[in-house]
Amino acid sequence: MSHDSHDSGDTEGEVSQDAPSTAPQEEHPLASYVLRVNGTDRPVTDAWIGESLLYVLRERLGLAGAKDGCSQGECGACNVQVDGRLVASCLVPAVTAAGSEVRTVEGLAEDGRPSDVQRALARCGAVQCGFCVPGMAMTVHDLLEGNPAPTELETRQALCGNLCRCSGYRGVVDAVKEVVAEREAHSAPADGDTDGARIPHQAGPGAGGVNASAFGSPPESHTPDPHTPDPHDQPYGQDGGPA
Repeated sequence: MSHDSHDSGDTEGEVSQDAPSTAPQEEHPLASYVLRVNGTDRPVTDAWIGESLLYVLRERLGLAGAKDGCSQGECGACNVQVDGRLVASCLVPAVTAAGSEVRTVEGLAEDGRPSDVQRALARCGAVQCGFCVPGMAMTVHDLLEGNPAPTELETRQALCGNLCRCSGYRGVVDAVKEVVAEREAHSAPADGDTDGARIPHQAGPGAGGVNASAFGSPPESHTPDPHTPDPHDQPYGQDGGPA
């Protein structure tokens, strides 16, 4: 019996030597790429391909404006723009954004000064705990870029993906109205300039195809000579000729 056991052991050893060796698969493949964020190329090196855009922005690039509120795309706190489109960055694999233009809340500032939307949010009391405000600011910017004068209903519809338990949204809606009013005031024509109010291609008085004499003084009236026959009083025959 011991001899049989010895033969069995040799057979198992031979089988184990002949079996092909399988190299362990890499569980976390890495990738290096470049993200263009707020107009600047930002290299990302040896990053796991499953990292979200939110994670890369915050943990690798140091842009902590976008917040991680739910990691499920439900709260809007992580909203950014990718190629001009509002997205929940927690749902976007960062590697797929390589070659795209990414805009975060840090990129809204104008010459180092908060944007008009950010200033209005602060003035109107929309900023309380502040956690959701970066996502709110991105949503409002995105709204006004596509609709420069939204109604209150359109504003609330745009904000339905941004959860806020502090402000009740009243301050955000007021901020949108304030920004719209400011932008309209800055784009209004100067006093006395009425050309902008005309219908396109409509000529002004005395211009274009209108006879300028129609806007001049009426011709002087004269008294007709009673001895001159009125051509309208001339009699005509049945054939249309003079009687």
